[in-house]
Amino acid sequence: MLLRASENRLVNTMPARLVLVVAVLLVVHPPLRSVNAWHPLPSSVIYGSLDQEEGWAAIKTDEGILFVWNVRELHFTLALKGKEIKPLNDPNHIFFSVDGMVVQIQVASIAEFAPDAKEKKLDDRAILAAHRDWETKFIEGLLGKTLRAQVFSARLSSGSDASLWQFDMPEGMNAEAKKQVYLTVVSKPYVLLLNCAATDTISEEVARKFLLDTIATLKINATPIDVKKLSESILKS
Repeated sequence: MLLRASENRLVNTMPARLVLVVAVLLVVHPPLRSVNAWHPLPSSVIYGSLDQEEGWAAIKTDEGILFVWNVRELHFTLALKGKEIKPLNDPNHIFFSVDGMVVQIQVASIAEFAPDAKEKKLDDRAILAAHRDWETKFIEGLLGKTLRAQVFSARLSSGSDASLWQFDMPEGMNAEAKKQVYLTVVSKPYVLLLNCAATDTISEEVARKFLLDTIATLKINATPIDVKKLSESILKS
């Protein structure tokens, strides 16, 4: 169902490898060290830690979960809405099953794929295009197949540029996944990526809409997010 693009190196790295997750081909570049194990807590924070200074957490809400990211210079929340949401049991990668749709959340450093972005004064649209080309080339090298990315124009309600793109899974690579769908936005000095797959039961239109609806909930903070305070606020409301 889900083909991973290259993993970011925000913490430490491990050798590249191929991993099978829930009977899905999962292509993994050097993965993140797990910043938070998935430990259920007796509060609205269902995954992560109330007292975390760096890492991620998932807070239960009436509509699903609120994903909270606090790593290095990037701090944001993202709402995953659905009736049944749960993480996949992989301590090194962030995957959620949302009403049967597997979704990954990934962050990549701009310096990793466009180290000269500042010198060239690349705008967000150019950065997103560079990231898309970088990811596509990486996956082509792993699969040994040429991929043709189909690109859609997208813009957030805030006016920020977004990149919505997809490609067909090569024939014979994965019987269940038909297309891989990606949505990326810039939050300097990183790119935030959401990814899901179109299958026999999930159309590409549904996958694209889900990613667009999800990224519309993105809220970026200039400072680390107080997970405990946010959790208490959600409980009260």
